[in-house]
Amino acid sequence: MGTQPRPSVQQFQKNWELATDDNSLTLHGFRRFRPAHLLNLRYLEDEIAELDRAIYQAGRNLGLDHTPTNRLDIAWSKKEENVPSVEATVTRELVLKLRDLLKQYDEALAAFHNVMSMESFSLLDDEKQSSLRSELTLHEIYQTRLLRLDLGTRWRTDPFQRQLHKYLRAFRYWKLSSKSKDNAEARGPPKGGHQWSYQNTVIIAEVIGRITTAIVAAIFLVAPLIILSYQPSKDIQLIIASAFILVFSFLIGLMLKTSNLEITVVAAAYAAVIATFVSNVG
Repeated sequence: MGTQPRPSVQQFQKNWELATDDNSLTLHGFRRFRPAHLLNLRYLEDEIAELDRAIYQAGRNLGLDHTPTNRLDIAWSKKEENVPSVEATVTRELVLKLRDLLKQYDEALAAFHNVMSMESFSLLDDEKQSSLRSELTLHEIYQTRLLRLDLGTRWRTDPFQRQLHKYLRAFRYWKLSSKSKDNAEARGPPKGGHQWSYQNTVIIAEVIGRITTAIVAAIFLVAPLIILSYQPSKDIQLIIASAFILVFSFLIGLMLKTSNLEITVVAAAYAAVIATFVSNVG
């Protein structure tokens, strides 16, 4: 058996610098290899589908009556001709192979789901790592995503923050592409005393998102109180209050990662505050 190739000194030096870097983007940023994950899943899916088809046809050859319930629609499935016997199809080797493939498939599905749930950032945000990918153009670097292993999942990230994240990435790409038309020059080898450029887009988007949410919430609490204080007509007060409640509920559902129940609870609480003020005015 051949021995495993030893890592080169250059490769060790590169990985050591990345593994001991002071910046969180470089230290905790890893490639996710999404096409490779999906390709592996498709290959496993094809192998399992082939075994599943053989087992399915073997089950059809048993001649069992599935019409009473037919929960799996077996009675309506196509029965192929010249199918090998059950004894020739369902063997110990087939069961073990199927078991191993299903285990690999389930683990690959869970692993890919876990990978895709992690927070990610553009390779363009990390100049140090992007400088090591000389085979990529600036646009490819912009499109390449790295995982942030030091952050939580992104399932609860608000849609508003995701849009901010997207716009910040696009702004950095526009800034770097407009600085120089020569992509290679922009990512050339570092000179002595070179200061690497980083953009922690995740943190920036989170801070801007929180500040914006706080400002919007304050506006929707203060503005109707000021407007209603100078409006003596109850009919107009109700119209104004209803408008603010509708717009506030719409913005909550659009900007924040909330369930239907959470939107209902927040809207009801906001409506209660406005209704209390309306009842006390005048």
